[in-house]
Formats: sequence, structure tokens, C-alpha cells
Amino acid sequence: MNIKKTNDSFQLNIAKKKNNRGAAMIVVVCVMAVVMILSLTLLMAAYQMLATVNDEGRDELYYQQTMSFSEVLKDRLEQKSIAGITNDDLVKHIDTFIENTADDAPKKETLTAEGQGMYGDITLVLDKSDLFQGNLVITISVSDGDKVMSSCICKYEIGNENTYTTYKFMGYYNHWE
Repeated sequence: MNIKKTNDSFQLNIAKKKNNRGAAMIVVVCVMAVVMILSLTLLMAAYQMLATVNDEGRDELYYQQTMSFSEVLKDRLEQKSIAGITNDDLVKHIDTFIENTADDAPKKETLTAEGQGMYGDITLVLDKSDLFQGNLVITISVSDGDKVMSSCICKYEIGNENTYTTYKFMGYYNHWE
């Protein structure tokens, strides 16, 4: 009898151990699933932060491109105003646009240049409409595809020195002014 009780106890212990192994395996799988979900969440958060940093860097690049182009254009127009002559094709084109006073002459003109590499496309809108009479308004925009990423509006006072057109930079304006 004693042997039978011991054998029954032994069988019970084996069954309990098997149940404990199954429960331990379930706990391990659950812990691994939680760790994996947390890891994927951390990876996704890192990806989103990197994407945000890249977007902000690109926005800054487009802004710098817009502002540096406007500064170069300002320098070229003002140098032409001092010397009276220029070899710059863009300045010559702007002169021709300003000096065309025919009744059917356009009041606005759009010029575009494709960006190369990581730079965006540049669009210049020359405006000599009645709203800004006696002034030239140049809108400089940098776009990525169809989306305008950065823009600035420059206002120039148009003058006449002897036989040539002069330009005096008046400042930057927002779209809403």
C-alpha cells in the first residue's frame, strides 16, 4: 500500500510539473510578445522622429535657397543700377520687361528654372501691375514638384538714370501685405 501511495504521489507530481512547464511556456511567450511590441513601438517612434528632422532640414534648405537667390538678384540689380550696364541675362530680361510699355504688354511674367540635385525648382514672378505703380514686385518661390516650399516677395523702386533703368531694393513683403 505504501508503494501504491508513493506511486500515485509520483504520478501527481509528474502531472503538476507538466502543467507548470506549459504555464511557464505561455508566460515566456507572452513576455516575448510584449517585448517585441515595445521594440516595434520604439523603432516606429525613432523613424517618425528621423522623418520629422529630415523634413525640417529640407524646409530650411528651401528657405535658404529662396533667400540666397533673392540676395543675389538684389546685388545684380543694384550693381546694374550703379554701372548702368550689365552682362547678366536675367537682369537684361527684367530690363526688357520693365521697359516694354506698350498697351498690350503683360503686367506679369513668370520665369522658371528647374532645380538640380537636392535643390527645388525656382519660380520668379515679375509684377509691374497698377497696384504697385512705379515699382517692380518680384516673387521668388522654391517648389518641390507642385508644392511651394518657400517664397519671398521683394519690392524694387524703379528709377531712370540718364538712359537706363535703375532698381532700388525697398524690402521684403509677406504674401498678405
